[in-house]
Amino acid sequence: MKKTKKASIFALLISILLFTVACTKQSRHSNANSSNDQTYSQISSQVWRIRNGKEIIYGHIYRPKNYREKKMRVAILSHGFGGTEDQMKPYAKNLAHRGYFTYVYDFPGGSLDGKSTGRKTTEMSIFTEEADLLKIIQAVRQRNDVQKNNILLVGASQGGAVTALTASRHPKHISALVLMYPAFSITDNAKSRYHSYTQVPNHPELFGIPLGKTYYKNLFKMDITKAATKFSGPVLVVHGEQDDIVPVRYARKANNNFKNSTLKVLPNAGHDFDGSDRKQAIEYMDQFINKLK
Repeated sequence: MKKTKKASIFALLISILLFTVACTKQSRHSNANSSNDQTYSQISSQVWRIRNGKEIIYGHIYRPKNYREKKMRVAILSHGFGGTEDQMKPYAKNLAHRGYFTYVYDFPGGSLDGKSTGRKTTEMSIFTEEADLLKIIQAVRQRNDVQKNNILLVGASQGGAVTALTASRHPKHISALVLMYPAFSITDNAKSRYHSYTQVPNHPELFGIPLGKTYYKNLFKMDITKAATKFSGPVLVVHGEQDDIVPVRYARKANNNFKNSTLKVLPNAGHDFDGSDRKQAIEYMDQFINKLK
């Protein structure tokens, strides 16, 4: 009987101890979440639609709540193939916390889930996305709350290639680039998939997304690692060593082609960043923008 009573008391003490530990962990988790929320509590968000001909580009502005006190530096963030603005929101919010006016958006025709209208995925190419980005730059520069000639372009995957191509061909007003796992393999991929433009079917698909022949038009005449690396301003390239969609060799080649570029390779990251890899990429971006004028 005594042994049974002692065993019961011991089990009760163990239960109390485990409950206390669980509560402590939950409290720490809640505090961590509160800390993250607090980090971005001083930024505001707003939907902003930009018309580009028949298209309506849907996106969000993130900026400091005290933005009226001064004109802000600008950051425009472009997502990758098949993605949406959500892919770039963590970077946009961080930059807004650092004092930037940021705009993150859905490319018209850039995915099956985007909220922009006026273009289908079967009508999209890197060149239509370049035109959309140019329209956004123009619209942002018409605002009175921004530094019109101090624009940082940030792009991921195909959005990174489009960002680099846009800055290389239209460098005016662009101060710097941040390219996350940029898809500098696009032209090589097109040439390895099809021998020529005439061999492209009328209804090709890529990663399950229906495309049109227009996606491949002009890709066979271009080496994007040359055409999109002519921007002479500061560039940060962040790439995953384990990227099996865009091998890291493309980032290394682009980094060598740019006149003023820094390459950061994440040893355990693949294509797209999450968790600790995204955190590290944001830290690299913070270090980069700290050096900008």
